[in-house]
Amino acid sequence: MEAGASLTAIGAARMRAAHLLLDDDPKIFRDDFALRFGGCESEASLREDTSTGLAEIAAKVGPEIAQRVLQAGRAVMIMRSRYTEDALSQAIANGITRYVILGAGLDSFAWRHPQLASRVEVFEVDHPSSQRWKRRLLQELGIDEPPNLTFLPIDFEKQTLLDGLRDGGCPLDKPAFFSWLGVTQYLTRETVLDTFKQVATLGSGTEISFTFVVPQNLLARDDQRSLAMAAGAAAARGEPWLTFFEPDELTSQLQKLGLTRVEHFSPGEANIRYFAGRGDGLHVPGVEHVMLARVD
Repeated sequence: MEAGASLTAIGAARMRAAHLLLDDDPKIFRDDFALRFGGCESEASLREDTSTGLAEIAAKVGPEIAQRVLQAGRAVMIMRSRYTEDALSQAIANGITRYVILGAGLDSFAWRHPQLASRVEVFEVDHPSSQRWKRRLLQELGIDEPPNLTFLPIDFEKQTLLDGLRDGGCPLDKPAFFSWLGVTQYLTRETVLDTFKQVATLGSGTEISFTFVVPQNLLARDDQRSLAMAAGAAAARGEPWLTFFEPDELTSQLQKLGLTRVEHFSPGEANIRYFAGRGDGLHVPGVEHVMLARVD
């Protein structure tokens, strides 16, 4: 694996691509760049990759559970992106002109929405080595960087989010919409809360959509097994999960920090809004939740 490449980012992109290939219509989220961004040469290679992953999991837990695990993983990836971009669309309609993607990985928003190039500035924030890898990948794929996209390499061990935004040319004089998906569990609690504290200083109208993982004791038995498998796989990749939040506790923490309006979007609500009536059984488990927090 090339230095800087994130197996987590690659896996997320391939799951978004697999949704388009394997799941029924209507699609929950469409990312037509995910196949190439995820390093797959073709749909056939993605099918082969998915079959290999299914077989590896099935050898441990059986084929039926393995199928549910992979399907649930896809559902999580597409649901959190759909929810976030639905909220972002509303924010843009309300006048937001800056979108900051924290832990951007292989996100493709700026490429998927060329119609916004003259209206919305997009800032991708990621670790310097991960960002160098992504930009090399784009060059290899022959995909140009959109004119409204700025890459902001930030090492949070060396600089704060606000310092990194300023140094990278992201003005802090107007509210912005932030997304932070699939990241908080990999960071310490102190780092997560400090990041929220910094976002809360950016003024009225600033919003952040983010995900978090709940503790095992809040989960039903099947979801406890899903948590154990997902956390174990992350640890095996060298990216262990460090932080878990109870929703009520986190809501209280955010409000104290200045993110006064908090919407907790639970997996149950997600299954009602996005997955009701599907014939393929696609749904999200209870492990990862989404919140949308705003500075009023």
